[in-house]
Amino acid sequence: MVDKIKEIIEPILQGEQVELVEIIFRKEAGRQVLRLLVDKDDGIQLSDCIELNEKISWVLDAADIIQESYVIEVDSPGIDRPFKTKRDYERAMGRLVRVTLNEKILDKKEYIARLGEVSDAGVKIDVKKKGIIEIPFEKIVRAREEVEL
Repeated sequence: MVDKIKEIIEPILQGEQVELVEIIFRKEAGRQVLRLLVDKDDGIQLSDCIELNEKISWVLDAADIIQESYVIEVDSPGIDRPFKTKRDYERAMGRLVRVTLNEKILDKKEYIARLGEVSDAGVKIDVKKKGIIEIPFEKIVRAREEVEL
């Protein structure tokens, strides 16, 4: 279902120069919720979300692929935006990131470090007191930008 929704809404998103970060379709508080997390290079505004909500609702209703009653929410991924693509990592180069791994590298499964180089195979992070660590993408469970204090 999620793949079909993505296929239907992708032309709208491309037309608005909006990137689809994530689609979540699940039952919440007894109702089906279709949550679309979107972003733009210059940031997503509330007015963008409202406009996209209207356009996407109309297209999905016309396609009639969701048979049950549902609520659609178009939203920004916010500060906790997870990295999903290589491009997400590239945008964060030089910044502080939190990387959670599926297995230990140098006796740790989670690092908060400065993101360095990004390649097709993975990333390099600069960890205080340990230096540069290479992490293959397949070992990353979750990654996101970390707030610097």
